[in-house]
Amino acid sequence: RLLGADGAEIAGRLAAVACLADLGQSAPSANADLRKLARLERFARGLARAFPWPEAMARVLPDDAIVCRCENVTAGDIRQGVAFGGGEANRVKSLSRVGMGRCQGRYCQLAAVELVAAQAGCTPGAVGRFRGQAPVRPAPIGAVLRNG
Repeated sequence: RLLGADGAEIAGRLAAVACLADLGQSAPSANADLRKLARLERFARGLARAFPWPEAMARVLPDDAIVCRCENVTAGDIRQGVAFGGGEANRVKSLSRVGMGRCQGRYCQLAAVELVAAQAGCTPGAVGRFRGQAPVRPAPIGAVLRNG
């Protein structure tokens, strides 16, 4: 789920509390974090209702529209990948190079998956998502050296 930086921080604290509980250690109460997380989830649902993902646009996107800016992959390239390799996100990724650039699919994955699903005649959930490739997110070398 996408709940922003605040949601990620809360999820991390909840995971730590769960780990402590699994180890039989005393853990702080998670009630306040659970309430905050519920509020963030309500807000996310409201945003999703107010601004639904325009999935119908994938079907009418012109073939020359750039979907992946990093690798200059067009909607037509993605559709050809589906025609050649089937309706699975990672197969189309390997055939078209969508999601293989500097951003590793952070900007193009949702649109690419919608295109693959539209072309294959299935849901985005059935298409899957891109597997992450190292480095998942670049980190400054100083961060590694400070923690190493």
